[in-house]
Amino acid sequence: MAWKQFQFKDQTVFVRVLATGKPIVHRGRVEMRYRVGATKSYRAAPDNLIETEGEILPDEDFGGAPVPAVSSQAVREDPVKPAGPSTIVIHTDGACSGNPGPAGIGVFIERPDAEGAAITEHSEFIGEGTNNIAELTGILRALEMLKPEEQATHVLLYTDSAWSLGVLVGGWKAKANLELITAIQERMKSLPDVELLKVRGHAGNSGNEEADALATMAVRRESSTTRTRRRSKTPPAAP
Repeated sequence: MAWKQFQFKDQTVFVRVLATGKPIVHRGRVEMRYRVGATKSYRAAPDNLIETEGEILPDEDFGGAPVPAVSSQAVREDPVKPAGPSTIVIHTDGACSGNPGPAGIGVFIERPDAEGAAITEHSEFIGEGTNNIAELTGILRALEMLKPEEQATHVLLYTDSAWSLGVLVGGWKAKANLELITAIQERMKSLPDVELLKVRGHAGNSGNEEADALATMAVRRESSTTRTRRRSKTPPAAP
């Protein structure tokens, strides 16, 4: 995790950010401290922040109250290792009609092969739940859907849930859903090359839109489906 300098109501503050320098928004608020080394955090609306020039400070350089680490990762949007020919790319999402209410998950997996990408689409109704339960269940199910021979494969798993990433790899303290969080972390111990990454929701990312549609369909139909299909190669352009 890291911090970056911003202006907030004519004061200089430091805000918790992604590795890219973008503020981490949790439940509509950012975490903010008033000076380097400060131990007390405040919550503020991101709309009131004005970005300034300044370096990104990792926790060890910022000082102040330590942040417990639950993983060697950090909340980020860009992978440490870029996707290669054998990388599996996964998008997950959760949906809830009411909070709590009927909930569903969507998992969209792209497995590359010699003839194009093999696509797995998983839409699952999980009964009554909250948004956070749905988001976490989507991540867990995606990890469970990896085949035994894929345990050492490079996997990029994207979610638009900043809260899920915060409690899984960002060091946030969770007060609920601890069983789900622990199950994901235990599963990841057997998957050494999986990266959990943040993607902007409803921003035109095709994988995120697919996962969202699958989760929404599960809630609407109150049913579960899984199908695998092969994406055709793009035909060559006409001469």
